Amino acid sequence: LTLFVSISPPVNAQAPARDGFFIGFGVGAGSLGFEDDSEREVGGAGYFKIGGALSDKVLLGAEGGGWSKEMREGGGSGTVTFSSLNAVFYGYLDPTGGFFIKSGLGVAVLGAEANFGDWSYSESENGVSFTAGAGYDIGFGGRFGLTPHVDYHYAGFEDGRINLIRIGLGFNWY
Repeated sequence: LTLFVSISPPVNAQAPARDGFFIGFGVGAGSLGFEDDSEREVGGAGYFKIGGALSDKVLLGAEGGGWSKEMREGGGSGTVTFSSLNAVFYGYLDPTGGFFIKSGLGVAVLGAEANFGDWSYSESENGVSFTAGAGYDIGFGGRFGLTPHVDYHYAGFEDGRINLIRIGLGFNWY
C-alpha cells in the first residue's frame, strides 16, 4: 500500500488537456471607471469564449464580455452597461500547468438608460476595445477546467474612455 501511494500521480488540480476546440463562460464582478473621474462603479460581470488551440501552449479565440450596474437616485433609476467582443490570444507558459496570460483587441459598446417615472431615455456608443489578463485553469475530469481570473479592459469612444477591472470564476471545456 505504501509503495502504491508513493508512486501514484496526483489526481486533482492537473491542467486540462488543451487541443482542438474550446468553449467557456464565467461570472464575477467588475469595477468600471470613466476617464477623468476618480469614482468607480462596481457591478456584475460575465463572459463567453470560444476558439481553438494552435498548440498546448497557444489558444486563439473570440471572447464576449459584459458588465452592468443598476443605480437609483432620488426619483429615478438607471442602468449603465459595457460590453465587448475581442479576438483573444491565450498563452500558457508551461503546457502542463494551468497559469495563462491573455490579450486581445476588438469592439465595445457603452450604454446607459435612465428612467424617471413614465419618462425614459437610453443612449449607446460604439468604440474599440483592448483586454489583458491572467488566470489559472484548475483541471478536473481531463477536459474541464475551473478558472479563477482577473482581466483589465480598456475601451475608447468618441466621447471618452473607460476601463474595467474584472475578477471572476470561469468554467471551460477544452
